[in-house]
Amino acid sequence: MKILFVVTGLYTKTGTYEVVRNTSKILLQKHEVSLLTDVKSNIEIPFTKIIKLKTMDFLLPQYRFMPDLKKLLEDREFDQYDIIHVFDYPLHVTDYLTRKRHQIDTPIIISLHGGLGHFNKFPFGLLKKIHDSIMLNFKNRIDLFLVSSSAEKRDAMRNGVSEEKIKILPPAMNIFPIEKQNSSRQKIVYVGRLSKTKNVEILVEAFSKIKTSNVDLIIAGPDFGMLKQLKKIAKDKGLQNRVFFMGWISEEDKMKLLSETTIFVHPSLEDVFLLSLLEAGAIGIPCVAFDVGSNAEILDDNKTGIIVKDISAQGLSEKLDLLLNDNKLYEEISRNSKLLLPKKFNWELTTKTLEEFYNYVLKKS
Repeated sequence: MKILFVVTGLYTKTGTYEVVRNTSKILLQKHEVSLLTDVKSNIEIPFTKIIKLKTMDFLLPQYRFMPDLKKLLEDREFDQYDIIHVFDYPLHVTDYLTRKRHQIDTPIIISLHGGLGHFNKFPFGLLKKIHDSIMLNFKNRIDLFLVSSSAEKRDAMRNGVSEEKIKILPPAMNIFPIEKQNSSRQKIVYVGRLSKTKNVEILVEAFSKIKTSNVDLIIAGPDFGMLKQLKKIAKDKGLQNRVFFMGWISEEDKMKLLSETTIFVHPSLEDVFLLSLLEAGAIGIPCVAFDVGSNAEILDDNKTGIIVKDISAQGLSEKLDLLLNDNKLYEEISRNSKLLLPKKFNWELTTKTLEEFYNYVLKKS
């Protein structure tokens, strides 16, 4: 099988890069896998063939414009492949391929990270009209949409994609060889953006309510407009000596932090599949998340993690206290998550399922 991956903004140490790197590595054992990307991409993957095009950014990264796509079409480049697989919904590339669909015989598949819904939060006026036009064309002419969870599937259907065009491709994870370090104080940890959508303020509020005293809250991630407010909440609650903000951290520092982590918390209410829950759980760190989106598909409540059904600071604090004080439950979840999550979410299984979806599309075309 000849497969073309289409990815813009492919940089090392991003989630998309890891997906592309790990799936292509396995697919290349049996297939030819080529890459179409932009000249800015940093590639350390041995593809069969790499095509780099110049790009022009317009307002937002997803509007990255590739003027040389026309020449590829004229040269019949796309007809050389059995499957065209587009990652992360680059609007111009996807729109161009679908608008020229009458000249491209190859089936087009797209992987959506985070669903279609967050792409609808767009500016007004002419730009919104352009975006809506792209979306309509896009939904009608893509052969298959790949999502990571049932929550993302529901989101795509709410945005007009027919159910028969959607398949769930569970994500996989890298397993880090981390040795847990003993510490005099327990640590509740959040790693991610400090943005309104991540709901980190409810974690700080919950932390202020827990009854366990020998524990700190570590918040690591770049500021997206919430740091000042979070620091104020911590100060108002008298927690400035127990809540620590680390800012952006490197992968190496993240591994060190996880080695010292007692509980990993994902407080977001977004319908997205969070890979960091898998990565933390796979090394035996009990994870806590609200009962929203795909969290319950990742964590089996009281078995491989804790799902908080009471979506409030009080509900979260009670579950944190439970884990901090029930050693039997803590050890059971730690053992189960380390054993079961890598079996369910691994690159070999995900890539095998991806191949099945490729064959499914080829049989239909």
